[in-house]
Formats: sequence, C-alpha cells, structure tokens
Amino acid sequence: MQYSKQEQYLMSKDVQLKKIIISNKHIKITRPTENYYDSLINLVISQFISRSAAISISNKLLLSFNANIFKEEFFENLTYQQIHRLGLTKNKAKSIKDITYHFINEDFRKKITSLPMKEFDRYFLSIYGLGPWSLNMFKLFSLGDEDIFSSYDAALRRAMETSGMLKLGSDHKDFDLHAMKWKPFRSTASLHLWRSLD
Repeated sequence: MQYSKQEQYLMSKDVQLKKIIISNKHIKITRPTENYYDSLINLVISQFISRSAAISISNKLLLSFNANIFKEEFFENLTYQQIHRLGLTKNKAKSIKDITYHFINEDFRKKITSLPMKEFDRYFLSIYGLGPWSLNMFKLFSLGDEDIFSSYDAALRRAMETSGMLKLGSDHKDFDLHAMKWKPFRSTASLHLWRSLD
C-alpha cells in the first residue's frame, strides 16, 4: 500500500491514528475548489446537521434553481424570509444573504489574496453566521490549507473518542492538544478521522 508523505508522517506520530489510516487505506486529497461562493453556501447548509441531511438540502435547492452549483444571482434579489421559505432556518437564510452581499459588494474573492491571513480571518468571521468551524472548513476544502483541525467539529471529536485517543466528553482543549502532534498535516488527519466514521 502506497501512502502519502503526510500519511507516513502521521503514522509515525500517533499509534491510534496509524490504525485508522491503515484501515482507511490511502486517501487521495482532491484539489481545493475555487468556487468559493458555492463552498460557503454548502458550509452554511451543513452547520449543525448530518452530512447526508446537508447533501439532501443542497441538492433540493440546486434542483429548484436548475443548477449544479450555487451562484450569487440565485439569492441576490431574494429576501432572507424568502430564502428561509426554501427550507432553511432563519439564521442560515440570514447568513446566505450576508455572504451574497459580501461577494457582490465587498469582493470577497479579492480579499482572499489581498489580505494578510489574520485580517482575512477577522473579515471572514464578521460575516453573519460564519464562525471558527466555518473558517476552518473553508481553509481546508477551498484554500487547501494542509494544517487544519477543528475541535468544534462534533464528528472529529467522536472519531477521536471512538478510536480511544480521548475519553468520552473530554474538553475541547484536550482535542486540540492531542491534534498538535499531527502538525503540520492536521488536514490529512481530519480527513482520515471523518472517513473512519463512514
């Protein structure tokens, strides 16, 4: 079995993670998407619900727009109340409306390349409904950051508890501390942890 350098490094650092990687076999890292708007809308949809439920809602919405990806013009002229009536919570509808505003009026895409990372983080978190979890997922899947781990992600915590890395109900900081041994490839570790729950 051919493992990537990231996987080999992780297996040398953590016995329990090694077992997960061997069980999963090699995971091919897909190239990050540059459809930033589509990525953010899907992230908002997936907040606080299961992956399967999020996919179902996204597919239903895309079907109503007769499209394969989300675009700014779908929501630009809708009120958040109208977006809410499409089957999303009021908070998610407000978040989608604010994201759409930032893409159309604030040139979100340009800020990714023009702002220093800390300033971009602050800007990102100023958008309604986007918190630390959303920021981490965006960096991992859209920007291709190799060193992302989020203790705010319930599935990651569950995978770490199931594998015996931490006890059930451990504090967030304990998950973060354990994950430090995976630097600088915490993204690959996260992908394997998610896969272990499938």
